Amino acid sequence: MGLDAETLGAVRDGLERLSEEGPFRPLPRTVVGTAARPLRLVVPLADTPALDLALHLEDGTVRPLKVALDGRRLPFSAPDGRRGIAVEVTLDALPAGVHRLCLANRPELAATLVVAPPSAHQPPALDGTRRFGIGAHLYALRRAGDQGAGDFTTLARLGAGAGALGAVTVGINPLHALFNGDRDRASPYQPSDRRFLDPLYIDVAALGDADPARAAAALLAAEGATVEALAARRAIDYPGVWALKRRALAAAHASFRDLARRQPGHAAVNELAVFVRAGGASLQRFARFEALANVHAGPWTHWPDAARVADTPVALEDMDFPLWLQWVADRQLAAADQAARQGGLELGFYRDLAVGAAFDGAETWGNRAEFALDASIGAPPDLFSAEGQVWNLPPPNPLLQEANAGAAFAELLAANMRHAGLIRIDHVMGLKRLFWVPKGAAGRDGAYVAAPFDLLLARTLLESRQAGVAVVGEDLGTVPEGFRERLGEAGILSYRVLWFEREGERFRDPARWPANAAACVSTHDLPTLAGWWMAADIAEKRALGLLDDVGEAQARAARREEKRGLLDQLVGAGLLADGGDLDGGLDDTLAAAIHAFVAAAPSTLMLAQVDDLAGEVDAVNLPGTDRERPNWRRRLGLDVDALLSTGRSHAIMAAAAQGRR
Repeated sequence: MGLDAETLGAVRDGLERLSEEGPFRPLPRTVVGTAARPLRLVVPLADTPALDLALHLEDGTVRPLKVALDGRRLPFSAPDGRRGIAVEVTLDALPAGVHRLCLANRPELAATLVVAPPSAHQPPALDGTRRFGIGAHLYALRRAGDQGAGDFTTLARLGAGAGALGAVTVGINPLHALFNGDRDRASPYQPSDRRFLDPLYIDVAALGDADPARAAAALLAAEGATVEALAARRAIDYPGVWALKRRALAAAHASFRDLARRQPGHAAVNELAVFVRAGGASLQRFARFEALANVHAGPWTHWPDAARVADTPVALEDMDFPLWLQWVADRQLAAADQAARQGGLELGFYRDLAVGAAFDGAETWGNRAEFALDASIGAPPDLFSAEGQVWNLPPPNPLLQEANAGAAFAELLAANMRHAGLIRIDHVMGLKRLFWVPKGAAGRDGAYVAAPFDLLLARTLLESRQAGVAVVGEDLGTVPEGFRERLGEAGILSYRVLWFEREGERFRDPARWPANAAACVSTHDLPTLAGWWMAADIAEKRALGLLDDVGEAQARAARREEKRGLLDQLVGAGLLADGGDLDGGLDDTLAAAIHAFVAAAPSTLMLAQVDDLAGEVDAVNLPGTDRERPNWRRRLGLDVDALLSTGRSHAIMAAAAQGRR
């Protein structure tokens, strides 16, 4: 956390500094409140009877304040052991926003006031209704004319098609920027930078502007055989796809630069300039990292010292290409969102914010003080992992989060709420605490570290209301007591998965599922429905050596009992005529009945996975593996048009729609 603990003297100095910057500071660094309610402020008792303050509201208004120190006395003990007396001061209610309060005679001593609305945005489409949507991983989608991986054009087509069938949203994997220099790193949950889009999702054949589009089309035509080979693969060849797209995009960018020289007032040139200005220092820094990564191999921690500095000078022309790529990606995502909504997808896309970024990515390079780079986020030992888990993601420094009033987290939220109607916060328990594992240690050696929960929740509610985007918190795993209730009060949906909803040996009756939730059968880290029914996940674990013969036999026996219990519940709910065949395959009727079971829950939103619509057997990802299997690489066997018109797809979506009425 940036605190020197090498010697006892250093520890004492650090505790004294924390005390001076904490309870003994004349004004706290950050104060969290709720709009339309009085704001509670705790300050150390001073020699003066009152404080002369200046309140700077977010809208630019400045109000002088004189606050009497006659409130309730609160004894406190500081981190260094000193004791003191604080005074509780109450300010009049303030509007939602981020304001600033400073001492009139010492303006450098300021408190940031984060005043949140009482709840997150509640879209009218989910107001007292039960609706359904589709969940997908964009790279896995397929369409005629793509370049070997799902792209924004494919997403637009899926969104419009799903909307026409009654879905209100399409959920997608994190679209975060990955590593252009190492395209074998395919996990969307270990990105380079969560604030920016991965240019791999750009449809090179849909660039829009005439000259750049012609340049890209010419290259694609010349490499037609390569395009066809990449598109035909069952597993994505990420290095091959990016090499092809980069060549085409580089040709298009060269044409765009020529256009800018010839017509500096061209509409597209002006649009790019506006986009870059709006992106500010963060976008510039990201482009600088991308330019340096083109020159220096390996992680930035191994770069020359000069290149490891976030503001190291880089030639502007080297930053042009990554800036242009971000603009093109954002432009295509915006167009996909518009096309999907016009096609009937009321809420648009449901985006996903990963819990962390890679140690060696642009996000940590440009903001290293924000992260604890000598620890990793993980999970304690549990039934799924006896040794605990290490996720190889640096945790944010809670001291910096508090000092900076959660600004970095707010920026992350705002970036991922663009062109969306909902956002899923991965491992939402990180708002309250994260499990830290020291560098080089096992998960069992970690510990929970508290986060500034009230602050991060307030930032979430502010960004949600400002963007008009609803929030879903992925609350699977070890959840702190009272946490779900607090999020529910704030209008944040819980995330409920059939396989985890149990009461003893039985699946929980859907009528007992929470209303304030997004419900689904399965997720990307779990078997597909067909794979679960066929025990394909158990067979794969045995083949990979993750289970021995005894473990496999036990897992198969347990699965058979789970299937028998689920069939009994489906029959009892009137969703199946008879108990079915435990040893048979998963037919359309059974797939629809299982989705109808989940759809019957009072949960506001229900999601069906495209993998289940397509009848896929293999899971997208198998936790605990890396290169042993094609994690994050499997493409659907059907293109999006065929996907939405199969018998299974229609049966599942009809069951979802019927159950939501």
